[in-house]
Amino acid sequence: MLLLSDLNYKTNSVKLSIVIVCWNVREYLVECLRSIEVNQPSCRFEMIVVDNASADGTIDVIKKDFSKVTVVANNENRGFAAANNQGIERSKGEYILFLNPDTIVHPHSLDNLINFLDNNDDVGACGPKLLNSDRTTQRSVRRFPSFRGALYRHTAFRFLGIFKNKYEKWVMKDFDYNRQIEVDQLMGAALMTRKLVLQQVGSMDESFFVYYEEVDLCYRIKQAGWRIVYIPEAVVTHLGGRSAGQIPVGKRIIAMTSLLKFFRKHRGGFASAIFVCVFKPAIVVNALVNIASGAIRYIFAVLVSDHSSRRKSARRIKSSARLLSKILPA
Repeated sequence: MLLLSDLNYKTNSVKLSIVIVCWNVREYLVECLRSIEVNQPSCRFEMIVVDNASADGTIDVIKKDFSKVTVVANNENRGFAAANNQGIERSKGEYILFLNPDTIVHPHSLDNLINFLDNNDDVGACGPKLLNSDRTTQRSVRRFPSFRGALYRHTAFRFLGIFKNKYEKWVMKDFDYNRQIEVDQLMGAALMTRKLVLQQVGSMDESFFVYYEEVDLCYRIKQAGWRIVYIPEAVVTHLGGRSAGQIPVGKRIIAMTSLLKFFRKHRGGFASAIFVCVFKPAIVVNALVNIASGAIRYIFAVLVSDHSSRRKSARRIKSSARLLSKILPA
């Protein structure tokens, strides 16, 4: 690990750069920016919004109501990792906070994160406690993905209970979210790191269009010898999935594609190839089971005139069928 004194890093008057990537979430972004203004840190900071070609008037609203925000307007959706890298390139801060647009910053939270990095030179990144909209704690801390945990999470192995313990270990089922502790990875919805760490390990890998880009970044930070710490004293509400929710059917496909990229990059090509030989057939079985069970529920819903269940079953069948079309060869 590089020490702070080992890098020729020149501090400047901006302590924190907040980078927010958005895509058609204008209302949530406005609420996010206002929460930062109300609960801003005590240091000098900047806000950088990178817009991935939104069609909802996001740029106009920011320029009108948030004149101090730096705006990067893309002509196409470049993906989450690439857009964050654009924000990094324009940042002037010693620290960078990657923040989702569907978040609300709570009082003193930014200062708590900044002060922790100030006082712990061996920490490369840290993140807050995330809350759901109902103020329950969001599960935002995980270990790095494992082959067996992924099989349970995404395939028919779940129906048999096989590798359940590996999945629970991956998602840290028994994690105490009231305890400050070193972890493997933190959710990218609110992740603060040092700019010099990014200079050392590199920015986000743009081959990840969305999903697992923060997992990959945390992995590289840990591999370089830095600690990553969860800070429950800092709190951010994360509504979750407001951009990805616009493409619900494709969400799972994109997530699995990114997971496979992570495995190939960090677990080796041979081991990942063996995994795929098991993974893809298991996904096919899982999809077929979902189609069959969805069809049974659909028929029953028609018989009892349950329109809500009928629509839900139809969506389940459609989603699984589309998944099969992406996995099976043409």
